[in-house]
Amino acid sequence: MSADHRLACYGTLAPGQANHHELDGLAGHWRAGIVRGWRLAEGQGAALGYPVLLPDPAGGTVAVQLFESAGLPAQWARLDAFEGEGYRRIEIPVETAGGPLPAWIYVAA
Repeated sequence: MSADHRLACYGTLAPGQANHHELDGLAGHWRAGIVRGWRLAEGQGAALGYPVLLPDPAGGTVAVQLFESAGLPAQWARLDAFEGEGYRRIEIPVETAGGPLPAWIYVAA
């Protein structure tokens, strides 16, 4: 599967978090992973305890939950609208136990 079928979550879309329901109804599976970068107390989610990610290949490790689903490509426009103008979606390598995988992730706009 390509990055279009993967979403790396470090905030409200992750399992057990406030907006996980946005992924309800999508068949798929979750696995643990890490991305490289820094969490910054900026952006619209920071006040709610969800600092934004600043990607940096030389940065520290940031734990993510990686969702893989054949249904994600049909949901990107809706998820982009949900995240709003304060975020943008970028492709990022996610380190997993099975090796690196390309995925999309939301970062500050």
